[in-house]
Amino acid sequence: MLVIRRRAGEALVLDGSIEVQILEIAANRVKIGIIAPPAVPVVRKEVVLAREQNRAAANPAAGSLESLARGLREAGWCSPGSTP
Repeated sequence: MLVIRRRAGEALVLDGSIEVQILEIAANRVKIGIIAPPAVPVVRKEVVLAREQNRAAANPAAGSLESLARGLREAGWCSPGSTP
């Protein structure tokens, strides 16, 4: 990780096409502005993490449906030839 000190009004450039500007510094917050090409997504990290968690929760683990069906059959909730 590269650590750089910047003051309000200063900026840094990433990969020649992405500019990160320090707009304002308060007691415990820094307001930044990001100028990037349209092809470069700029997203807050907490949004990315929430998206990943939602995708993981939406995809059942391998074998979990088969395990559930077997448990339902063993409990007598459905017959062996039927699909729960």
